[in-house]
Amino acid sequence: MKIEAIIEEHAHRFLQDAKTEYKGEKAAGIIIQKYIKEGKISDEEEMILKTQLMDSLKIVGIGVPFVLIPGASILMPILIKVAAKYRIELMPSAFINKKP
Repeated sequence: MKIEAIIEEHAHRFLQDAKTEYKGEKAAGIIIQKYIKEGKISDEEEMILKTQLMDSLKIVGIGVPFVLIPGASILMPILIKVAAKYRIELMPSAFINKKP
């Protein structure tokens, strides 16, 4: 497989996952609005909101080092792989590969 095809495939998957994450953020915003108006949300909505909050914190946790730490673009993928070996998920749920 050519390198261009691999890059294109990964870029396409990243954009799809980013779109999924955006939809989750939008849904969380709607749930927050509902909570502000009505003062209550269902258990399912609460779970969606908690998951989205954790995903947002993970994005911040991954994004900030890229800005502040020199060489983070090399360090972060290694850190994510090592964390996965210890069953610690650092990636937002939309970016996790769903394996059958």
